This record gives sequence, structure tokens and C-alpha cells, in this order.
Amino acid sequence: MLRGVGIAVILWVSVLGWAGGRDPWPVGELSLTLVDPGRGRQVGVLLLYPQGPEPAPLVLFSPGFLFTGPAYRSWGELWASQGMAVALLSYAYSLFNPDHRVLAQDLAFALGTLPKEAERRGIRVDPERVALVGHSLGGKLSFLVAAERPVRAVVGLDPVDGGAPGVTDPVRFPSAIAVMGQVRAPVLLLGAEYGERTRFGSPCAPPDANFRKFFEAAPGPALEITQLGAGHVDYLDNPHCGLLCSVCWPGVDPAATRSRAQTYTLLFLRHHLLGDVSAHSALLELLARDTEGRVVLVRVKPERLPQGW
Repeated sequence: MLRGVGIAVILWVSVLGWAGGRDPWPVGELSLTLVDPGRGRQVGVLLLYPQGPEPAPLVLFSPGFLFTGPAYRSWGELWASQGMAVALLSYAYSLFNPDHRVLAQDLAFALGTLPKEAERRGIRVDPERVALVGHSLGGKLSFLVAAERPVRAVVGLDPVDGGAPGVTDPVRFPSAIAVMGQVRAPVLLLGAEYGERTRFGSPCAPPDANFRKFFEAAPGPALEITQLGAGHVDYLDNPHCGLLCSVCWPGVDPAATRSRAQTYTLLFLRHHLLGDVSAHSALLELLARDTEGRVVLVRVKPERLPQGW
């Protein structure tokens, strides 16, 4: 644990340096429920936002299967302190009735509704600067929506393009990989090396539906970061959450994995949502060091990223 905490502190200090030395924004918090009466659906939102004078870009974060948005609170607090409003979303479904098409519609509904709902409560967000981020199932939902809606950036944290075990239903479980060619926004994919390892009968991120397949189907520009020694649930604030977490192969150092993932993603979002070109350079420099240190493996598409990407 101490190792992970130390890495978190070092990375956080580095992020402050890349942010131009400015102190972090104070972070406000709002909990609300978005209701879609036409579909009889609702989406829970924990909105963490920078208390600054200008409209903030918006990040919509979709959780992994059966998890809720607040299970990723540290991600939202970090990004909000750096100038982005972060909506940690919670979807209504159970183990026995998942329908990924409906959940993608819930995300699209939140994307279209949340900016006005936030403004009604005195929180200004910029609906033209939006990114989608998701873990596992949430990553799949993010790419399904990004294939249909214009956004500035999309991030998948060990995304999984699966459905219910043993069930083939292209209506309930549409493939995000199949529509990756329609995603025009820059793509960042973080993958857990141990996500495809089998524990208790099946892997949490099967190799035929994991982050590598998303990257290979992406038209580019796309950046893939394989985090060596990482487990599928390392991206949660509490990767030791009990039965739900225990079905996945554990990572070597979840705190270090999460801290690095948050830093990579923060720099990616600062570039694409805040126009911080120095964050792009900082990300590439950090990845070069971590590749040399055998912490990550990196692939890019195209092999030479466009100028200013």
C-alpha cells in the first residue's frame, strides 16, 4: 500500500507542474437524478465540478458492470480539481436484466440533458466540450454513444465488448467494436494485463472482446496503454470490494495502477478538453519513461500521431 501511495503523491506533484503551477480548483458536489419519462428510465448522477468563473468542459463517466458512479469518486475529484466537471453516472439494471442498448440510450440521454440540468442549479458546463469515459461495460457504452454523437474524446478503462455469459443477442448486446469505425473522436484505451486471466471459470475481460480489439477496430487517432501487472478492477477506488471484485484476477499493486491510469487520462483530457498542448507532450514523455521502466506497453494508431493530436 505504501508503494502505491508514494506513486500517487509523485504523480500528483507532477500533474500540478504540468498544470502550470496553478493551485487546484476547489471542488463542488451535486447529486441528482435525471428522469426520462418517455422511456420510463432514470440515471443517477454525482456531479463533481470546479468552482471557477468559466463554464467547465464535461466528462461523463460510466461505471463497470453492477458498479455505481461513486465507486470511482477519486477520478472525479482529481479531474474536477483540474478544471473539468465530472458526472459519475449510475444506471438502473440488475444482474438478471442487463440490456446494453438501453444503457447506451441512458448515457446518450444524460449527454443531452445534463448540461441544462446543471445550469438550472447554477453550475455552468460547456456542452461543446464533452468527453466520455468508462470502465469495463461503461467503456463499451461510451464507444457505442461516441459512434453516434460528436464528442471531443473517448476513454476506455479496460473496456469489454461482451454481453451476458452464454447469451447471443445482438439487440440487447450490440457490439461496440463493430461500430468503432464510426468513432471520430481521439481515443485512449487503457488495458489491464491480467484482465484476460481466468478466475472462477471465465475472465473479466476476455481476449476476444477486450481493449486490444477496440484499438484494432479504431480508425485512429488512437492510443493504447497496456498496464503491466494490472487487474481488471484496479480502476475502482476500492478494488477489494468483496464478491463482485473477487471474480476478477487481482492486480499486483492496484493503487499504483489506478494512480498512473488517472494521470494518463487526466493529461489526455487536459489536451482535448482544455486545449493544453503541453499536457500532450507530458503524456508522451511519461509514457516513454514508463515503457522504459517496464510499467506499460504502448501502441499508437497511426504509427506517427498527427501534429498536435
